[in-house]
This record gives sequence, C-alpha cells and structure tokens, in this order.
Amino acid sequence: MKNKLLETVMAQDEKDGHIYMNLHPLTLDFRDGSEHNYRERYFESSLAQVRVMLLLVSGLYGVFHLLDIIVVPDQKHIFFLIRFVVVIPFQIAIFIFSFFKLFRRVWQLTIFIAFVVGGTGISIMLMIAPDNYTYFGGIMLVFITGYFFAKLRFYIATLAGWITIIIYNLIAIFYSESLPEMIINNNFFFISANLIGMFAAYHIEYFSRRDYFQNNLLDRQKAQVEEANKNLEHKVEIRTIELSEAKERAEQSDKLKSAFLANMSHEIRTPMNAILGFSQLLLEAEDEDELRYFVDVINKNGNHLLSLINDIIDLSKIEAGMLSLAVSEFSLNDLIGEVVELFSQDQKVISGDLELRYLHDLMDGEDILLTDRTRLKQIMINLMSNACKFSNKGYVEIGYKVFLNDIVFYVKDTGVGLDYDQQKVIFERFMQATIDHVPKLEGTGLGLAISKAFIKLYNGEIWVESEPGRGSVFCFTLPLYQKGQCKLKSNHKSNIRMDYNWTDKRILVAEDVATNFLLIKKALDKTGVNLIWVKNGLEALEYCKNHDPIDLILMDIRMPVMDGFEAIRQIRGFLPDIPVIAQTSYAMDGDREKSMDAGCTDYISKPFNIREFIDVVAKYMNSENPE
Repeated sequence: MKNKLLETVMAQDEKDGHIYMNLHPLTLDFRDGSEHNYRERYFESSLAQVRVMLLLVSGLYGVFHLLDIIVVPDQKHIFFLIRFVVVIPFQIAIFIFSFFKLFRRVWQLTIFIAFVVGGTGISIMLMIAPDNYTYFGGIMLVFITGYFFAKLRFYIATLAGWITIIIYNLIAIFYSESLPEMIINNNFFFISANLIGMFAAYHIEYFSRRDYFQNNLLDRQKAQVEEANKNLEHKVEIRTIELSEAKERAEQSDKLKSAFLANMSHEIRTPMNAILGFSQLLLEAEDEDELRYFVDVINKNGNHLLSLINDIIDLSKIEAGMLSLAVSEFSLNDLIGEVVELFSQDQKVISGDLELRYLHDLMDGEDILLTDRTRLKQIMINLMSNACKFSNKGYVEIGYKVFLNDIVFYVKDTGVGLDYDQQKVIFERFMQATIDHVPKLEGTGLGLAISKAFIKLYNGEIWVESEPGRGSVFCFTLPLYQKGQCKLKSNHKSNIRMDYNWTDKRILVAEDVATNFLLIKKALDKTGVNLIWVKNGLEALEYCKNHDPIDLILMDIRMPVMDGFEAIRQIRGFLPDIPVIAQTSYAMDGDREKSMDAGCTDYISKPFNIREFIDVVAKYMNSENPE
C-alpha cells in the first residue's frame, strides 16, 4: 500500500510537470546525492522544536502525576517512580544532550528511544489501571507527539509506534490481569491511531522533502538566471566595447581618409606643379644647360607621378580582387642587385651617411626563381624606400635566406624605428608611421599595404620587428614548391644536418611573433624536439617556475609585457645553469653584448642562417651521435 501511494504521488508529480525527485520508496531518502544536505538542513530547522517538545513532554509527564493521586491513590508511588525516576530524567538528559555536537549525529535514534520509553511508561500505567481510560488517552498522546511533534523521520516514527504497541501487548498478556476484551479493544484504537499517524508522517516527510527539493531547484534556477544575466551583461558590455571600438575605427577611418586625401592632393599637386611650371619655362630657357635642367626636373616629377598613379591602380586592383601574378624565370641575386643599384643613387648613400649592404644565401646559378619578378621587385623597392627614407645614418641591408620550404627576405635599417602602436597598423591602407595632415616625409602610405597584398598572393607572411630609435627589420616569406607559383630551379641541395635525434629534449621558445616561431618549428621538426611556445618574457618566467626542467631556452629580446633581458636575469636566479640563446635582429647595435651581460649563453641574430641556427642549438642539446 505504501508503494502504491508513493507511485500515485510520483505519477501525479510527473503529470503536473514536476521534476522527478528520485526518492527511495520506503525511507524517502534522496537518491541523487543530496540526502546529506537535506538531513543537515532538517536537523537545523528541527532542533528548536525538539527541545521545546522535550521540555513540554517532561512537564506534562510530571503534571499528570496529580491525576495519579486522584485516580489511583493506592498505586501513586509506583507511578511516581515511573514518571520522576525513569521517564522525566531521561527526557531532561536528552534535552541537555541536545546542546552537544554529538547529538547532531544520533538525534533521530535518541528521540526514537525517548518515544519508546515514554510509551512503555504509559503502557505499564495502563496495565496497572486497566479500567481507567485516562491512561488509554496517554498512549494516544504519545503517538501524536511521536508522529507529529517529535520531528522523527517517517520510518523511524513508524518503527517506534509499532514497538510501543508490541510492548503494550507483551505487558498486557504476560504481566497483567486485563480482560481479553479490554486488550483487543485497546489494540483496535492503538493500531488505528498508529496507522493514521504512520500515513500522516509519510505525507509530512514527503512534502517536506518536496519543498526542500523545489527550493533547491528554485535556487539553482535563480542562480542560472543570475548567471544568464551576468553573461548577458557581459555580452552587452563586450558589445558596447565593440561598438565603441567600431565607432572609433570608423572615426579613425574617416580621419585616415581625410589625411590620405590631403596627402594624395599634396603628392599629386607637387609633381604636377613642377611639371606644369617647368614646361612653361622651357620656352624661356636661356641656354642648353638650363634647358636640360628643366627637362630633367620634368622627367623626375613625371616618374614620381607615374609611380603614384601605379600605386593607386594597384590599390584599385586589390580592392576589386583583380590582382594576379605573372610568373617568369629570373635570377634572384640579379634582381636584388638591381634594387641595391637603384638605391645606391640615394643622396644619403652618395654622401656616405648611409651604407647599403646586400647578403644572399645562394650562389649565382643556384638562385633561379620562378615567380612574378615585377611584383617581387616592387615589394623590395617599397621596403628599401622606407628604410632609406627613415634612416639618416648607419646602414640599410637587404638579403634573403633559404629556409627549408621557404625563402625569407628581409630589409634592415638603423633608422628611427617604430613603437608598438605603429607596428600594429603599419601594414594597413592609408597608414604612415607619422600620420598627420602635414606628413613629415613624402609618401602615400600605400606601399606597405600593397606589398602585404602581393605577399598574400604567394601565401606568404610579412612582419616587422622594431624599436624607436634603434631601427627596424621588415621580413617576408615566400613559400617554395607551392602550386608552381614560387620555385627555385637549381641543383642546390641543403647540407644542413637534420639527423639529430632530440625526441627526449624540450626547448622553450619565447617569441611574440607567430611566423618567427613557425620558422623555428619548421627548422627543428626533423629533430623530434619538443617545443614549448610562450609569447613574452613573463610567460617564459612563469613556465620555468611552474613546470618540469627544460633543456634549452630560445629567448627573443624584444617582447611585450616583459622583454627578454629582464626574463633572462630573473630565470638565472633559480636556473643558473640552463643554456639560454638570445635571438634578435642584429640591426640593433650592442644587442649581443647586452644579451651576454643579461646572462645568455649564446646569441643568434635574425634573420638567421638555418645551418648556423641548428649548429648553435646542437652545441647545447648534449646529443649523442646521430642515429
């Protein structure tokens, strides 16, 4: 009957759309792991009532002795002993015990015993005075107190009630002279009262647990709503920031377009002014030298205007997606030689303030490249033009290195350099390092953007490393052997030793530029070494502190958050013997000395030679002879 009642209640819950509580059919325990929490909360909410119940039961048990004196004066001494020697002291002892921590663990058992002791006391009194219905009512009061007021669990109260009835019957049958009719009559009422109390206690506990369950469910849903609100607020905040950034970008774009139009106006009007002006002066030339000078001015300005128009056309093709490559076969060394020769006529170079340098990785005859010669030359000219424009003294160097399946080109200078914010936008359209409505140096700000677009056609990458006042290094890659677009036609074979076995070694690479890390990874792939990539000096420091030892550190010097110098100095404080190889651009004078002073073991300059790079790394890997 109990199980049917439970199934009916559960079915009703499911029919009403309630969530199934998954209760044990007999004990009503939660099966989802929340039973312990329920019992803790049930104890805390019941403790005050239990103490009141103990005091009240003790008081009533004592007050009813007055009834003993009136109803059974001959047996009052025995009843006194039952009340004041056994039952009431036991109840008071439990009341005192309720203030101890151990009570929390055994309180149901303790109240269960109090129920049975109280019921047994009344049962004995009833057997001594079987004809007095006053004590019959006493048993009924014990049942009411145990089921509805003592805060006993359903099955514990049920057990206590049936044990009390059994004790009554044992005393009635074996230790009293009660008539059978009287015993049967009392059992009829006791059993009925026990059944009613049992089912009532069942429902009381069930609904108590359902309230607990639904409150928890409500709390969880409330927490989910609060979390959803937080997420929504976070999304709104992010969206607000994005909109603010978009607004700033739109305003910046508007400013850039205004600056670009002003700059373009200046760039177009300046040569046009010279062309038109000196064209008019041709008719008034006084001699042949002056005539040649006028023609030369017109010619130079015409070429400058043509270059400007070509940039605008290229930009239009990029915008329309019409840019394409015209593949041809040519000598890479000859091409770079032409670029160097072109810039050897720069006034700074002629005056000796600026030195031009050229390094190549392939011998003549091994350098035959199959790609778009015109576009590649245009990229080099753009980079060289910027390097010479922003360098007043020192040197400008152009070169390339063959790096497995890539060619890495670079242009280095000792010019004014770029700060971090400038580096982020330098390849954007209409941008110049010195954006202003009155540019400090001539230029449309399109060269780098156009160069980046050309390089992306090759599936290559372009990036810059720079520091204000210490120069810049612009690098770009062209992948070889990819869809026939870029290819070396030669018998050149790398003699790079790649048969090292470093599968048991770990190298920490501190490098903030993803393409630089990719180059290192490709260079070391065949060695099997395990590479760990961090993007600044602080990440390198934290990794060394919190992870297993590594065999080597490749430390870029110039990184955000914490530079390589500071990271090396701090790492040396707890890893004094670990090899650290600094890697940076050798356009920056004094970097080698600073790196060694900071605690580096060795130094590699970028762009590095792949043979030299692997040889330097191999010195510190403690490798055995290659397999």
